[in-house]
Amino acid sequence: MNDSQNDESRNIPPLMSAAWETATSDPDPLVALGATRALLGLLSTWEVKLAIEAVAAGATWEAIGSSLGVSRQAAWEHFHHYVAEFKRQVRAEARALRDRHRQEMLEFRDEVKRKAKEYRRPR
Repeated sequence: MNDSQNDESRNIPPLMSAAWETATSDPDPLVALGATRALLGLLSTWEVKLAIEAVAAGATWEAIGSSLGVSRQAAWEHFHHYVAEFKRQVRAEARALRDRHRQEMLEFRDEVKRKAKEYRRPR
């Protein structure tokens, strides 16, 4: 798992960038504190996204836990529901794509048959 394996760059959500900017530059410490709290929530979501990405790329729970400074089991307990949901979504999308492809192939086959009949008709 290194940078050369993933040529795709990650897009930072604008809200995360805005929260960071406010947390680090607003002169009012209460505003910066509120932005820091928002940033923590956004980073938690970002962490889940990265864990899903790591599992999809073949990372083990041991490696994920090590990256976070926790045990394999702790990493699994924290993230496995998100990863399982992601896998369910991918499978559902694959089924929908397969079904759409089958339907398109049936329609194409019927269209070819129809055109073949038209072509064979005497003129």
